[in-house]
Amino acid sequence: MPNEETGTLRVLHVAETVRGGIATYFNELHPHQRACFGGDNVHYVVPSDHRGDLVGFADAEVSVFERAGRSLPGLFRMAIVTLQQIRRVRPNIVHIHSTFAGLVIRPILFLRRGGPQVVYCPHGWAFSRETSRLSHQITKLVELMLARITDRIVCISGDEQKEAINAGIARQRLILVHNGISANRPSPRSDLVPWVSKKTKVLFIGRLDRQKGYDLLVETARRLHETVEVRIIGSSVVGKHEELDPPPNVALLGWMDRSQIEAQLEAADLVVIPSRWEAFGLVALEAMRAAKPIVAFRVGALPEIVEDGVTGVLSSPVSVASLVDALTRASKLDLRATGRHGYDRFRRLYDVKKTHQVLRELYQDVTQDRRRELTNIATV
Repeated sequence: MPNEETGTLRVLHVAETVRGGIATYFNELHPHQRACFGGDNVHYVVPSDHRGDLVGFADAEVSVFERAGRSLPGLFRMAIVTLQQIRRVRPNIVHIHSTFAGLVIRPILFLRRGGPQVVYCPHGWAFSRETSRLSHQITKLVELMLARITDRIVCISGDEQKEAINAGIARQRLILVHNGISANRPSPRSDLVPWVSKKTKVLFIGRLDRQKGYDLLVETARRLHETVEVRIIGSSVVGKHEELDPPPNVALLGWMDRSQIEAQLEAADLVVIPSRWEAFGLVALEAMRAAKPIVAFRVGALPEIVEDGVTGVLSSPVSVASLVDALTRASKLDLRATGRHGYDRFRRLYDVKKTHQVLRELYQDVTQDRRRELTNIATV
């Protein structure tokens, strides 16, 4: 239980993969949880090959498991390390992130009756992704069953919460906690070669996987070779991306550190998020913080974040033709003014301090629920 005098909670975060959005989520949230709960009371279980994505974390705060991509042995090692850390840390809250970690860890914790409270964040429902009808139905059924053994489910957008309710997950188990990032933008790296071009400079940041629409962007750039120049930050995580033979106006930069990314943002005219599905899209917040307009499809939470014609351009359906049209429309906007509108919206709505505050209250609520349960059992 939390310390009655200080209200301190012990939290263990578990993730099967962190590269991309979850790493950003952890990096932004951790300083606030560390300051609130204490450095000895917030711990993480992450894959060893992604440890370097967590910036500013002490080694004592992070436990790693070995894996070779997404595999059963890797999931088994994640479960073993998680159980070891539960015995060592004795957390009040185990906060599980994404589908595969939720699929493995929640049943294990359910079997260990009397253990920590379980908070789960899908970071995008598996049943909302581009899959076969059978896969869609199976993943929905599994999430419905596991929801019953989960104390609270964190939805990172209104769209994700609506999808959960439509799938039949009990409303009282759900809580909306918008993602946020620090209002203090990291300093851009100053020693990189400047990005000089007379074309519209378009930046993509993310995994080179089907979900993120990398292939759509490459084909769009091919069609707009006379008017746009594209830089792509990222590499494949889920699987090998197709070799699409990018045209000369597309540069693949690989993964970059935060200061390098900020430098590329500084140089870009706009940021494109061509995702086929997207639970939230932290890259959108990073773009807005850097006062850059956004071009994106009308999918997931992106219509909640981007105001069409005000902070960027939204388009549909998800297709190359639609993206060509969106980038063409964006090039006719006052990009500086559009970026400033995005920055103002970011400051109003998406500061990570708000994310931390709501999660802190959530953790306290579920531990209080446990205390009430134990009190009721003792008085029976």
